[in-house]
Order: sequence, then structure tokens, then C-alpha cells
Amino acid sequence: MSTYLREEIQGEAATRNIEAFAEFLDLIAMANGHELNYERLASDCQVSTSTLKNYLQILEDTLLGFKLPGFTKTKKRKATSRSKHFLFDIGVVNCLCQRSPIRPKSELFGSAFEHFIILEIRAFLSYRRLQNFKMTYWRSTSQYEVDLIVGDQWAIEIKGTHLVQDRHLKGLRALKEEGMAMSYFVVSLDNAERLTDDEIRVLPWKIFLEHLWADQLIQSRAD
Repeated sequence: MSTYLREEIQGEAATRNIEAFAEFLDLIAMANGHELNYERLASDCQVSTSTLKNYLQILEDTLLGFKLPGFTKTKKRKATSRSKHFLFDIGVVNCLCQRSPIRPKSELFGSAFEHFIILEIRAFLSYRRLQNFKMTYWRSTSQYEVDLIVGDQWAIEIKGTHLVQDRHLKGLRALKEEGMAMSYFVVSLDNAERLTDDEIRVLPWKIFLEHLWADQLIQSRAD
């Protein structure tokens, strides 16, 4: 990481203060996958909000990170417009955060599992050149949440659990009421694929990725 910072970011004169940017990287790694409060994060970094936004843009320009905007098109429930931010690699996040090996069933495992699935979907969209399939997430002010929405195709909840239960489906069901996507999935560690009574597909992560890369999940909306 230090080599990349020196040769790429500083070499391109993207930032004049590489030490401050390196400190920012540590903090953005800690915030990986969470909603960003720009003012609070800028204060923690001891930089202005405009400088912080410039740092985030540097991550995107140098392919070190990407943002996941909030989905705000729901009508029944008001949604947050804050973005989440992810770094390009789970190992980089763990290194910057100085984490020990992540244990299954821990909160960190759930976050890393979500990051992994989002990275796979992002890679798929890039390889297939599906630029129109914008990636967002949804959280209502009443605390319903869906981890990932891909265009008008998929609403996906990502759970690092071996048994998806009704309580894991609340966000998808709330979003499904408005018909915002063509398919609704939970990607998890479950052993077998199943379909709920309201047609939400629970997919083990390996099966989901097999279907994804085999182009079996994209649908055409009828006119």
C-alpha cells in the first residue's frame, strides 16, 4: 500500500500531503461499508470537508475505492441519501485496520462477506459492460434497509448466516411493496436454495455467484 501511495497517487500529484492522505486511508478503511457523514469524517481527519471529498475522489480516480449511493426513489418510505464507501479489496481493509483473522459468525465476518459479494457483482457488471446497472443501497428513515440494489434488476440482502429467517427479510419485503426491482434475493451461507412464499429467493453464495457469472439472473422487463 505504501508503494502504491508513493508511486501512483503522489507521482500523479493527486495530493500534496501524502501523510495526511495516508491517515485518511486508515479512517476510511474503518468506515468501509458504512454511511459516510462527511463533516464528521473530515473533522476526524482534521481536514476541510472539501479536502475530504477530494480525497474520496482520488480513491475513485485511482481505482482504490468506490461509493455506493443511497437509493431514494421509494415513495412509501423516505430514504436516506447518504453514500457508503468501499475500498477495492477486503485484504487492504483488514491490513489498514490492523485486524487479526476474522472469525466466522462475528460482526466483522458479516461486513467482510457483504463486501465480498458486492465486489463480485461490481466485477461482473464491469466485465459485462453493464454501465446502466447502477449499484445503490437503500435505507429508509424508519430503518428498513437493503444492502444492494442493481438497476431495476435485483434487490439483494447479504447475510453471513447459515439460516436466513423472516427477520432478515424485512427490508426486502418493504422495498418489494413498491416493485422497485425485478428480482429479490438473500445471499447467505445457507446450505440450500429456497423460495419464500412471497417469492424472495434465498441463495447460498456459491450458487448465487454461479448463476451470476452464467448470466442467469438478468431479466428483461416486459413492455
